Amino acid sequence: MNESDWIRQYIAPLVTAPGASGLRDDVALLSIDGPTVATMDTLVEGVHFLRADPVDTVGQKLIRVNVSDILAKGARPSEALLSIAWPKNRSESEFSALLSGVARDLRELGVSLIGGDLVRTDGPLTVTLSLTGTCIGDGPVRRAGGAPEHALWISGEIGWGALGLEAAQSGVDPDIADRYHVPRIARMDAADIVARLASASVDVSDGLLIDASRLAAASECGVVIDLEAVPLAAPSPDLASILAQCTAGDDYQILMSAPPETRIDGFSKIGFLTESGGLQLRHRGQPVNAPSILGFEHKA
Repeated sequence: MNESDWIRQYIAPLVTAPGASGLRDDVALLSIDGPTVATMDTLVEGVHFLRADPVDTVGQKLIRVNVSDILAKGARPSEALLSIAWPKNRSESEFSALLSGVARDLRELGVSLIGGDLVRTDGPLTVTLSLTGTCIGDGPVRRAGGAPEHALWISGEIGWGALGLEAAQSGVDPDIADRYHVPRIARMDAADIVARLASASVDVSDGLLIDASRLAAASECGVVIDLEAVPLAAPSPDLASILAQCTAGDDYQILMSAPPETRIDGFSKIGFLTESGGLQLRHRGQPVNAPSILGFEHKA
């Protein structure tokens, strides 16, 4: 089949938003109701997932990494555009599996697909999602709203991305590998918590330490993190193990600041913002030197 046939058979059935006009046009009409945010993430084979990863989980991961960005802004996911660069050496059955993973999480996470693009390529599998979100408050919760003495709170656990990648590469533990294939992002109601309580917020995707530093810098603050307070996928007394989990990335949790008197159910308090700049780490009351690499950064 050609690309038009694949779109008609595999993608068009997922596009149910009225503004998409059944994919019979080159544009879609967005259903905007109030302040709206938008994000976009691209996953590239060999960079963001492994060639051997189940291709349906690639579809799920694509949806989830974008939804995590939206939730961290205090918004609910809404409508999406999907772009796929499909390798010529991959089969139609794999393409069907990719779209089954996309469909699964579109339903689970409340996202409406309104269109996109499909091309064939000699390069690696590359998938991109552009996602809009409807703000719960008057606008998005930015990284820049924190203030000295505001507490830092994290959703979920940190380190599953690193442990899952190791398991996926070794093939030893499929259950742990699945935490890398399909990230367990924050609960959907986390958006309401962020909108109601957060002064600043960021999606933790590149590593807790680097993303905490980014939030603090945007808020023109420093940050102190108590490493023993960080909820880890693999709790350990070993400082090297703790730092490895806090810098590895692929966790897709929400890091937010809030006034010191705030109490947040379902989040863990792990530190606070300071007036002086920079990152300070503590472990059992003692200062710890920050590692030279705080998280994942793409090389130019």
